Amino acid sequence: MELWFALRKGKVYLSHEGEQTDWMKNIRMNPDAKFNIGGRPFSGKGRVFEKGPEFEDGGFALYEKYHGRAPKEKVDDWFSSPRWSP
Repeated sequence: MELWFALRKGKVYLSHEGEQTDWMKNIRMNPDAKFNIGGRPFSGKGRVFEKGPEFEDGGFALYEKYHGRAPKEKVDDWFSSPRWSP
C-alpha cells in the first residue's frame, strides 16, 4: 500500500488510498508515534482527522506536495473521493 506524507506547520500529515489501514487503527489504539523521514527520527502523538481545520491543512499540504497548488474546491473534491483517507 502506498502511504503519502507531507509536512506543514510543524506537523506530519499521512494519507493513503482505500479503507482504514493498520497504521490508522494503531494510532487510534496508541497515539504514540515514532518514524523517520530522510533518516531523521521524529516522535509525537498521532491522530486521525476526518473533518475540521487540521484535516483541511493536511489536505492542502498533501495535495500541494504531490500535485501543486490548487483552489480549496479542487482539494476538497480530491479528498471527498471514497478512495482517499487523509
